Amino acid sequence: MGATSISVRSVSRFKIPEGTTNIKKANITIGSIKTTTESLTVEGKVFKKFIGNYTRTIDDEILVYNSDADEYQQYDNYQKAFEFDIFYSSSDNLLFLSTNTPITKKFLKELEKNDDLDISYSPLAFNLKEISNMMPQTKGVSFNSTDEGVSSKSFSGDEVDVNDEAIEALENDEATKIIGTLDILGKSRTIMLTQSGTILSFTSLVDIKKEFPMLEFAIATLIKIKVL
Repeated sequence: MGATSISVRSVSRFKIPEGTTNIKKANITIGSIKTTTESLTVEGKVFKKFIGNYTRTIDDEILVYNSDADEYQQYDNYQKAFEFDIFYSSSDNLLFLSTNTPITKKFLKELEKNDDLDISYSPLAFNLKEISNMMPQTKGVSFNSTDEGVSSKSFSGDEVDVNDEAIEALENDEATKIIGTLDILGKSRTIMLTQSGTILSFTSLVDIKKEFPMLEFAIATLIKIKVL
């Protein structure tokens, strides 16, 4: 089983009209957000569920069969639609999106520009140094670099948190990503947290017998690291 991730943002406003609101760019629909009647409670927090959809350009060479010309034609990119769940807690002003960071960033940016919606959001800042101190084992740290010709650096290993550059990045709040182990929902799990707002589990979540295990895991993680 591959890694499972969810994106989280802090929101001060999230007003979505009933039904489906399309996201358009140059009069072309590139996505949508749809209300539902569903809600769920996690750790005493009530979340309203929405359905998000966003079409992203994938840069990859593909062959497509053209039946009119009876031949295959090569394209350098193609459009792919992604559908994902969105969970909003008005009491904690939190928004969770069950998709990756690139789609989350573009989707929310387009939502914010939509005149039919009223939303305002910001990253949920993590204190990665404090989180590293909580981890029995820190396995990876990434940070931006000012070295000539190098934009970022990543260190991985069983003792990455004793590396001088990694320590400096954590202490100066310059780290962008951290990987390590934490005891979450009764099990030691290898997780990743990024300053862009991604929570990722490298450990299977099949033991979490809930309808949306990744949301359960994300909330438990935020409580564990004292964000909630």
